[in-house]
Amino acid sequence: MIRPLLIAAIWGGCALADESAVAQCLSCHMEDGRLDIVGVRELQDLPENWPLLFEDAFDRDGDGIAGRVGFVSGGGTPLIGKWGRLLAAARFEDFAQSAGAAHDIAVDEDMEAIRAAFEALSPAPVSPYQSADALARLEARGCAACHVTETYRIGERELMPLSDFLLHDLGEGEARTMPLWGCDSICLSYSHARTEAQGG
Repeated sequence: MIRPLLIAAIWGGCALADESAVAQCLSCHMEDGRLDIVGVRELQDLPENWPLLFEDAFDRDGDGIAGRVGFVSGGGTPLIGKWGRLLAAARFEDFAQSAGAAHDIAVDEDMEAIRAAFEALSPAPVSPYQSADALARLEARGCAACHVTETYRIGERELMPLSDFLLHDLGEGEARTMPLWGCDSICLSYSHARTEAQGG
């Protein structure tokens, strides 16, 4: 269970005296009183085959865009990555362990609490393209080639992550297509869309 005082301190922007793994992890991921990873709960339920629906590593369709699946090790079985900028983790726990190792934070004993905190504080995903007209504009600009407009369901909710969750090389090394489902607005002043809010 996440301690109420800890959450209150985080939301209030207070300096945390708590040195737990939960507090240390959150200290890197809070911006303006909110977690900078959108849709933690929803991303865990992204269909496992989602990237395979759009994979085109060698641009077989000739649209000038190549994207490959980010496979990661799963204890001898390849898994499909869906967490992190480089799609280096297939599960939240693997993502947290990798980040913990990078920042010298022991996360294993507190993994359940870390996951609960991130789920509780993660903003719910809301697509900036809710209407048919907005989606048509996205597609007309060519953005939907990578920021795909397909949806998936969790119970009664229909979700549009606006990402193929593939790795693309835009000239600065490979990176996944950022999900736009938590963006407040889209900036198209550059050739590639930039966002005011970070996706998970």
